[in-house]
Amino acid sequence: MINLRRFARECDLATDDDHFAFGLVAFFGRSIEEYVAMFNLDLDTLQDMSMLDCPAGPAAFARQGAERGMKIVACDPIYEQSDVDVLRQIVDETAESVARKQACDSALFHPELTPVSQRRQAMELFLQDYPQGRASGRYHPGRLPSLPFADGSFDIGLSGNFLFVYSDTNCGGIMENSPFDYEFHKKAVTELMRVCRKEVRIYPLRGPGSGQHVYLPLLMREFASQSLRVELQAVAQRDIIGAEQMLVILRDGH
Repeated sequence: MINLRRFARECDLATDDDHFAFGLVAFFGRSIEEYVAMFNLDLDTLQDMSMLDCPAGPAAFARQGAERGMKIVACDPIYEQSDVDVLRQIVDETAESVARKQACDSALFHPELTPVSQRRQAMELFLQDYPQGRASGRYHPGRLPSLPFADGSFDIGLSGNFLFVYSDTNCGGIMENSPFDYEFHKKAVTELMRVCRKEVRIYPLRGPGSGQHVYLPLLMREFASQSLRVELQAVAQRDIIGAEQMLVILRDGH
């Protein structure tokens, strides 16, 4: 019997009916089309750029990008696990749990939200690619806020569906008693900027049913004070109602 909690990534439904909440970070992924919408990606202009997806979960982005000749490294703590059957069981249980929770809290999500069944198809692409991709270094184990990469290893970093979202419910996230406090966010973004030469993009910036996240203005001031360009940009993704912007942090000249 597989102990899913050993990996501290599977979806754990909360019993509180007042908001969308999770106890652990869900191992859940999306397709390259959703990445384009979440991060305003122009795939043609990214052919010569190296990209980091962190934390990537079971997203199809690295595989689908590689098929287009893109240089993408996906990084996630669970890639320490080499057994794809274990990951498939976690993906299946997580997808089922997320579908149930979204159905119960459907008013918190856009009507055009990509269905979980469609996202599960994207996650299957990841699972099919994982053994070969892990061996080739496309899937690299690592966790924020300390990544196993040298300074400036990538041009662009993408961080989706973790920062802000999995902070405490009192701050605008979805996790009860979250360990991902403001200091964690500051260290995580600092680390992403360390390993990325040009810029970092983060989406979404709030959890379902919340207003502006408490950490967002604090982080924007923090990194603007470091002579970095900090911007909020509208995105095409329609997922959480109200989550229609990404945070972009750029170095001078980019």
